[in-house]
Amino acid sequence: MTSFLLLPLIALLTGSPPAQPSRPGSLPGQSGFWRAVPPAQARRLGPPRLAPARYRVFTVDLTGLRQALATATPTSGPVLLLPLPDGRQQAFRMRTTTVLAPELAARYPSLRTYAGQATTASADYVRLEITPAGVRALLGRAGSTILIEPYRAGDTRYSICFDKNSLPAGSKQVFEVPGGPVR
Repeated sequence: MTSFLLLPLIALLTGSPPAQPSRPGSLPGQSGFWRAVPPAQARRLGPPRLAPARYRVFTVDLTGLRQALATATPTSGPVLLLPLPDGRQQAFRMRTTTVLAPELAARYPSLRTYAGQATTASADYVRLEITPAGVRALLGRAGSTILIEPYRAGDTRYSICFDKNSLPAGSKQVFEVPGGPVR
């Protein structure tokens, strides 16, 4: 009750609105680039490109996300909140990474890659890419792999977030690496 009355008074005396307390899952100064899509609205989008048993759909502010990540360097960068399939968000300190040869990176400046470390769980990490096809991320956390992918091909507005284990049996492609196949 007291803070409810003090906020308008502070705004009146200082001529500017006071800083708002952070909502759960947000960081001060971060507008939030992800918005959950209600299930009824998500169903109207049609089937997702991938078919996990459990997932959440989000809209992504790709322009805002690009602007926030533009401040990243190879050694430091902004703290970014990423959505999780259970509706929560997790904060990661981001930095740029280099995966393309310098000639290719110069030729395709719209392909950007990042890595991040969780701010609260040091073992949790993220690898994120932004391309003309949208945003993709792989979050490694506490024995699980969370994926964020474009909801459907050619649509950068909607993303799907799910645990890799919720994909149907047989949908995880096997690929070869030194030492044997990996799923």
